Amino acid sequence: MRVLMVVAALVLGSMGATKADTVDYLDLPLVNGNGEQRGGVHPDLPSDRAAIEQALTAYRAKGIAPARFRALLWQYWIVRAAEDAGVNLSEWDPQRSAASNRAVIFAVYDFYAKLYLTHPDTLRWMGFANIGAPAFAAGMLDLGTVPELRWFSSMLMSMQKHIFMDLGAMHAAYLHGGMKAVEELRDAGIIDADTTAAWADPAQAVMEFSSREQNLVIADQFDRMRSRLLPPGEMVTYAITVAGPMPVPGGKTPAQYRPLFGGPLPAFNYADRVARWDFLSNDTVPAYERLGKDAVHRIVQRPFAERVADYRATGRLLDLLPFRSGESRTGVR
Repeated sequence: MRVLMVVAALVLGSMGATKADTVDYLDLPLVNGNGEQRGGVHPDLPSDRAAIEQALTAYRAKGIAPARFRALLWQYWIVRAAEDAGVNLSEWDPQRSAASNRAVIFAVYDFYAKLYLTHPDTLRWMGFANIGAPAFAAGMLDLGTVPELRWFSSMLMSMQKHIFMDLGAMHAAYLHGGMKAVEELRDAGIIDADTTAAWADPAQAVMEFSSREQNLVIADQFDRMRSRLLPPGEMVTYAITVAGPMPVPGGKTPAQYRPLFGGPLPAFNYADRVARWDFLSNDTVPAYERLGKDAVHRIVQRPFAERVADYRATGRLLDLLPFRSGESRTGVR
């Protein structure tokens, strides 16, 4: 009798453990869905791929709706993308200094170049993302050198991570799981129907993916940067507009696209989502689409660190900030 009781207890304990294993990750909120904190989309989720795969397999076998394991599914593809990029997701923290995050900043953009070079006829958005990145990365590093501007540096690093978590994860799903994996992301509510449809022909989806990036993924974060009061985000984001044009051959700078009183300054702030998308959709993205494969190859194959240095060399961003004018920049770099 005692033996039967022990066996029953073991069985019940095993059942309880199994039940816990299959429900622990259900219905979790996306507490870090914007990528502003360390790690993945929820602190309770594992960053070990095997552990996530085991849980996903169990949920799928039980017929549980993907929407209920949305956080786990998204975490899985972020982990896969991070592995491919050589990035430790559990340690990726945009709240650290830009100097501390330099390796991961560069690794992400090198990963985009690698994906484009490996799949030039398919993953064309990755080439665009890499070409547009040096000015963005230079802004992270430059702002990070000035104590009163480090919040803006962290926000730019958060935006980079947010884009990676969204578009990087989608690319990982497509490469490793095909349209079935992309459709599961849709069923889970991670991406919408238009984005899913774009994956049917990703070579033609540069505009669609760029729109998602700018108008959905990072739009709120740009709004928060611009609305910050101390120091004035309006000034900082306008300085970014002037100092960091998209380096796409054949494309215009913001000042060339819409000059202020016909002069050398732009008549819009890049942090304004409507003005930003007008500029990108009507000039920058079409300029990229006009580039031939060989031209894109030449750009993305050039070491990323060298291209970032081109955007840091003159220190344009810091020189444009009114409260920094006249200050010596000796030692800032």
